[in-house]
Amino acid sequence: MRIAIIGAGFTGLVSALRLSQKGHQVFIFEKEETAGGLAGGFTQKDWDWPLDYFYRHLFTSDQEAQQLISELGLKDKFFFIKPKTSIFKNNQIAQFDSPFSLIKFPYLSFPEKIRTGLITAYLKLNNNWQRLEEVKATSWLKKFYGEKTYQVLWEPLLKSKFGEFFDQIPASWFWARIKKRSSKLGYLKDSFQTLINGLAKKIKVNGGQILLNHEIKNFNELEKFDRIIFTTPTEIFLKIMKDKLPQNYQQKLSQLKMIGVVYLILTLKESFLKDGTYWLNVNDDSFPFVAVVDHTNFVDKSHYGNHPILYVGGYYPQNHRYFKITKEEIFKEWFPYLQKINPGFKQSSIINFQLFSNLYAQPIVPLNYSKIVPSYQTPLKNVFLACMQQVYPWDRGVNYAIAEGEKIAQLVNS
Repeated sequence: MRIAIIGAGFTGLVSALRLSQKGHQVFIFEKEETAGGLAGGFTQKDWDWPLDYFYRHLFTSDQEAQQLISELGLKDKFFFIKPKTSIFKNNQIAQFDSPFSLIKFPYLSFPEKIRTGLITAYLKLNNNWQRLEEVKATSWLKKFYGEKTYQVLWEPLLKSKFGEFFDQIPASWFWARIKKRSSKLGYLKDSFQTLINGLAKKIKVNGGQILLNHEIKNFNELEKFDRIIFTTPTEIFLKIMKDKLPQNYQQKLSQLKMIGVVYLILTLKESFLKDGTYWLNVNDDSFPFVAVVDHTNFVDKSHYGNHPILYVGGYYPQNHRYFKITKEEIFKEWFPYLQKINPGFKQSSIINFQLFSNLYAQPIVPLNYSKIVPSYQTPLKNVFLACMQQVYPWDRGVNYAIAEGEKIAQLVNS
């Protein structure tokens, strides 16, 4: 069969690999100039490793990704590190990534700490997420963690992550975040671009084609194919398909919402988080960003011209002004908040900075989302949809994009 795949992110690349291995003629259409989608990256002249557009890692439980890495002969490039995760609150940084750090955490009483540890352990062990999707995360967290712990730990993050939607998210979303998280985080030498390049190479060896800078704008461009797989967000899928789909199906998909992501990447003269923290959650909803990630407290700075790399950003509604203004304007607004975290931080410490954003970074999942998750099979017999909005109950990530690619390939090949 001649198969068209729209989008060269991990779902598109993995499905192309599997289908090309079955002898099908595979064509991937990607509107950007590089493959990888949200997981792609860039490089600079004095770097020997590329850098991901958005900070990225794997958990020890991400088995699909690890199996693919081994299959492609990249196991020797994959490694785990146990970095430091902290919370910024009340103008202080407090480590928060282990039972020991929980005991030392300054903003909860000892009984609240014990309760937090027990409830988190329960979520780790619990596999029944279906009941959790019937209740709001805000209600569940208040009830089981307690009002104060909710206000200190979880409410600021929910608000920063989901904005106006924060009180609509089911507890199953929170369960998934706790269930899959691990203290050790995995990364690849040469970044995740290594895995992207490995997939692309295998696809081409199998006779598949990856057509970059090739945006599909309407269905007429795809009529010559026997099967068509869309790995785009549902909003893009609907734009391309327009009147080809039944009205009730279009209406159902159009109700699914997503929010975007905006990140500044700063190349610095010295490390920003002096205490060795890799991932800093900003639990202060007066801040315009939620995450500060000191990448070179995780990966050695020698790979980036011996300069520290800092990610700063968060999630925002698609109509937010951050998607319309310049990186200089965003930096000017964010800089005073960076100084609240590190009072010694000066503009002279910055070598350069870049802005990366995407309108389709995080699905908004409502209560009982499992009942409305779109099927991979669309109403059109030869058209399939596999996107971030279908990985539920899990959240977006490389591992789930890979798993989706495996599933959709099996379905199309059957």
